[in-house]
Amino acid sequence: MEITIHIDNGDARVFVRQIFANHTGKIEEGNYIFALPSQATVSDFAVWDGPTRIPAVVLERKRAEDLYTQLKRQAIDPGLLQMGERGSEEAKRGSVFSARIVPIQPHGTKRLEIEYHQYLPVENLKSYFAIPLRPDAYSSQVARHLRINFELHSEHVASNFQAPAKTFPLKVDEDTPHLVRGHFEGEDVNLSEDFVATYDLDAAGADILNILTYRNPVSGQPAPTETAPIGSTNEPGFFEAEALLGFGKSTAPIASGSVVSGAPKTLVILFDTSLSMQWEKLERSYQALESLLRTLRPADRFNLLLFNNQVQTFQPTPVSADSASVQRALDFVRSSKLRGGTNLQQVLQTGLQQCSAPGVSGPYLILLSDGGATRGPVQNGKLASWYAESRKHLPESQRPRTYIFGVGDDANLPLLTVLARQDGLLEHVLSTEPAEFKLNSFLSKVGRSPIGQLNLTVTPESAVDTVYPLQDSTFAGSVAAWVGRYQASKEKVAFTVQGVRDGGALEMSPKANLPRESLDHAQLPRLWARARVDALLEKIQREGEDQATIDEIIRLARQYKFVTPYTSFLAVPRALLRPRVIRPGDPVLRVKTDESISSVTALFPFGLVQKLRYLSGEDVWQTRFLAPDDMQDGTYTVRLVLRDRADHTYREFKTFVIASKPPVIQIKLDTKRYHRGQTVNLKARASQSTRTLVARLEGASPIALKWDARAGVNAGQLVIPEQAVPGTYRLTVTGEDIAHNIGTQEVQIEVLP
Repeated sequence: MEITIHIDNGDARVFVRQIFANHTGKIEEGNYIFALPSQATVSDFAVWDGPTRIPAVVLERKRAEDLYTQLKRQAIDPGLLQMGERGSEEAKRGSVFSARIVPIQPHGTKRLEIEYHQYLPVENLKSYFAIPLRPDAYSSQVARHLRINFELHSEHVASNFQAPAKTFPLKVDEDTPHLVRGHFEGEDVNLSEDFVATYDLDAAGADILNILTYRNPVSGQPAPTETAPIGSTNEPGFFEAEALLGFGKSTAPIASGSVVSGAPKTLVILFDTSLSMQWEKLERSYQALESLLRTLRPADRFNLLLFNNQVQTFQPTPVSADSASVQRALDFVRSSKLRGGTNLQQVLQTGLQQCSAPGVSGPYLILLSDGGATRGPVQNGKLASWYAESRKHLPESQRPRTYIFGVGDDANLPLLTVLARQDGLLEHVLSTEPAEFKLNSFLSKVGRSPIGQLNLTVTPESAVDTVYPLQDSTFAGSVAAWVGRYQASKEKVAFTVQGVRDGGALEMSPKANLPRESLDHAQLPRLWARARVDALLEKIQREGEDQATIDEIIRLARQYKFVTPYTSFLAVPRALLRPRVIRPGDPVLRVKTDESISSVTALFPFGLVQKLRYLSGEDVWQTRFLAPDDMQDGTYTVRLVLRDRADHTYREFKTFVIASKPPVIQIKLDTKRYHRGQTVNLKARASQSTRTLVARLEGASPIALKWDARAGVNAGQLVIPEQAVPGTYRLTVTGEDIAHNIGTQEVQIEVLP
């Protein structure tokens, strides 16, 4: 195993190479399951077939799964990497990724490569990085040979670099204020802990807004699945505005593990005791609870609510946090049992009632849970909307700040993130990573206020578009960052950050250039695309799925190369990545039969024998298949063997067509400059075999082009969105023929105010 870590101003690029060894006498499938922090994005994947590296491409999730299953049956060497282990719904919730590779020959090996990016947190002027290496509880894993390469670059002055893991004693080769470089190498290394690195950032560099940029105006090589790639010489640029926020005049760094002093506080603590919380999740939640209660003062008040299917209340109303009450509360937890499911709505409702008790003012509602609702409302959007509305009904002085300490690799992060938007924050700890840094960070914010009214403005406003913050709330001692996109180079653009810290105004307003070409920070395009996808996923959580949003997520994931709940990495030999094989809607054989038929088997002309599956909802038999690469275009016959319940056999025939050439599309526009709200009269010509034509423009719903017999072209009208940001856009027309080959054509249009 080899790990290479490169940190560029808070963006960590982690490259992992692993070799699976098969110690059995039969062919095996490798299944590598790992959890990553919530801010991590898997950005590359590859497997090796002997000396040949097989890179992966991003495909729609279901399509990638089907192809992986079919290819491994044909003794081809595929690899599949996706979010979650069991399905797309699980992928939308947790932090687990799974990589599958096959075949691993008897007593043989198989090598895989994974790359991911992670945006690192900064708390109390200290940054933290960890790689999850330790396996689950009661499991062990040994790396025959392990090498770790580490490199840190920081615009801010960094000091006190530490890599405390005893299993991986890092040899530091260089340690300067802006660069740290080190390595570790060992044999038969027991992966008993995670690799961790921490470093401090100099407060002298605080309250300075730095602008990082990246722009490569020439588009890169097209993906192997593109059918009509068009090079571009006017690609957009990307920027990150980031500032390390100091503590101001009246505050200072918080001591590790301590809660801020000041006015007495009221805490309503919700502690999850459902069955999903067993093992590490329970231990980490209890550690957080005990640490929190031990740091309260007698003048503070608290109450403790245990919940699963039901809610158990420690006291009827919040009580003083003296040592006796704290000990009784901990005994109350120890004497309880894990049982049942999780009724989050019930405990949140009870918690809000506790916050509205007489004498309670400015309370904190603190949730210690994995967020897996199984009783009451379980849909994330509905539960989050209910909570926000219920909280609004409380008097303003009794509306709690919602602080959440999420635990576990399968924590329901989308729900916990939205709940924490109610004037609160979310901290998430994986099952194996050291909890101290994140727990201390969480505790230090109880009783503190984040930087208020924090926002970024850009002058002129038209210089940039689609800007997203990289954090929901920012406290003194942490980093505030925004990522955005720009279409054209411009000099002396003013970036202004304003906020309120300790009742006083906070403002930074430097000027920076948005260059035509800047290649120093290559992580920025993917960082922006991930922020855009996160916003779209949150929209789906609130409003439900719609095809336009899903299509944009898939497009961004493919263009900027990362995994989402709707996409996966598929690694197969490059010869199979031609559009005739990997395309939406591979060959499907469908047969409608008499109801007495109990089985249908297809015998294909290239030797494949495949059973069809009965789809009860459609009353048809169906199977998918892949035709061999060397089959010529033409019509082929498949034999069908049908058997009924009386064991009688019947033979029938069907034909299928191999058509490998994608449609050729030509777009015609009256003009290439449009104002917002204006209608684009779009015309397109396409190959005769084309079945559908769809036009897409970012921010607008896709439209289908219909055949206009009088004009002799396919035509449609697309409306430029009123909210479109002025700039250059790609208008894409995608055509699909009867064999599901896909061709595309793009033109660039300019949107004016």
